[in-house]
Amino acid sequence: MTRRLVLLAVFVVVAATLLLVPLPIPETYAGRTIENAGHTPLFFVGTLFVLAILRQDFGVGGVRLYALAGFLGALTGVLSEILQTPFNRDASWEDVTADCVGVLLALAVHAMLRHRPVNQRVMRAAALLIVAGCLVAYFSPIVSMVRAYLHRDGQFPVLARFDSPVELYWIVGFGIRREIRDGVLDIEFDRAQYPGLSFHEPVPDWRRFGTLAVDVENPETRLLKLGVRVHDIGHGRAFFDRFNRGFELAGGERRTLRVPLEEIRHAPRNRLMNMAEISDVTLFRTHDSPSQHMRLHSMWLE
Repeated sequence: MTRRLVLLAVFVVVAATLLLVPLPIPETYAGRTIENAGHTPLFFVGTLFVLAILRQDFGVGGVRLYALAGFLGALTGVLSEILQTPFNRDASWEDVTADCVGVLLALAVHAMLRHRPVNQRVMRAAALLIVAGCLVAYFSPIVSMVRAYLHRDGQFPVLARFDSPVELYWIVGFGIRREIRDGVLDIEFDRAQYPGLSFHEPVPDWRRFGTLAVDVENPETRLLKLGVRVHDIGHGRAFFDRFNRGFELAGGERRTLRVPLEEIRHAPRNRLMNMAEISDVTLFRTHDSPSQHMRLHSMWLE
């Protein structure tokens, strides 16, 4: 066994540990982005190993070298996601795409630095374009994440104001159709029992404020029954371990709902809400609400 094969075996063990073992990464937008960003460099290095071994130990060359290395890299990416399921890791096609970007980047870098065909200039220019495209694909989610955090922090104590599509990075919808229209988030609920949307990761420290304000509108003629829920980091799943309150808006009514933060702090039954570590705010339509439509103008602390 050559030294390269030994190094590849060590690399595979390390990569499998990183991909399959749960890591102490926080469940935040930044944590998920950083975790996903690890896939591309991991498969970049792994594919360079495979290229070197195929070329120097097995004598594979030319187009066959790149086709075989690319196939093995992509196949490994798919298999690694399948194998993550029993280990309670989040398998996704997004990760497979990141893996394939790393594979393609390695193939392009290898071709640019090693390959010497007659049409060298054209080949290297094509490889350089592929490298540039892969780098853009790799850094785009990181740039979007940084932009989203800067936007969130810059408008605080406003928690949501729909003058930018960046707001949608923080919203997870369930059972809804949503769209920003003229600076307002327009929401249509489906027939699920409790459809709604969660605003994840607001600036978490609410201790110097007194009220949560939600500017909401019922555009239908029928009554809208709306629930407001607030969690802190590490909350329990039980109904009594969070803040829950119902509101009613008449047909065509627009109103600013105001909730004293002291009520939110005292909402959990067996403890106080940690107002320095608020994790999300959820708005949902109750199961018996006649109205299936809501317009959210903004949400802020005061």
